[in-house]
Amino acid sequence: MKRTWEYVLGIIGVSIAVIFLIMTIIAAVYLNSIDLKEMMDYSLMTDSEFSSSEVDMSIKLFMGMLWVGIISLFIALAGGLIAIFLLKGGKAKGAGILLIITGILTIFHVWPLIFFIIPGIMCLVRKPRETVEVIE
Repeated sequence: MKRTWEYVLGIIGVSIAVIFLIMTIIAAVYLNSIDLKEMMDYSLMTDSEFSSSEVDMSIKLFMGMLWVGIISLFIALAGGLIAIFLLKGGKAKGAGILLIITGILTIFHVWPLIFFIIPGIMCLVRKPRETVEVIE
């Protein structure tokens, strides 16, 4: 059975995951290169409701969330590629389960989530057409 739509949606999901991964890595490297703490301390001196420890904690939380996003996108990339190769090999059920698991692991990124969950469900739900033998 041809699984063209599942294959195409999986490729779209992997390519979107790659784009998001590159953008997130660039953001993490940029934010590590500048001194956010010093910039925030300067803005706190002017007039702010937040203390220095609260700002420091929020910066650390944001950087932690960036790294969680990077790790989930690496997992999405690996899971999506493995699922595409499984799909090409004819193992639609295994590819569907892997695509759904990969979609769940990319919960922070909506577009890869959509493009992994939909083909995963399609792989599990679609059944091959039965051939009808005509007797003459």
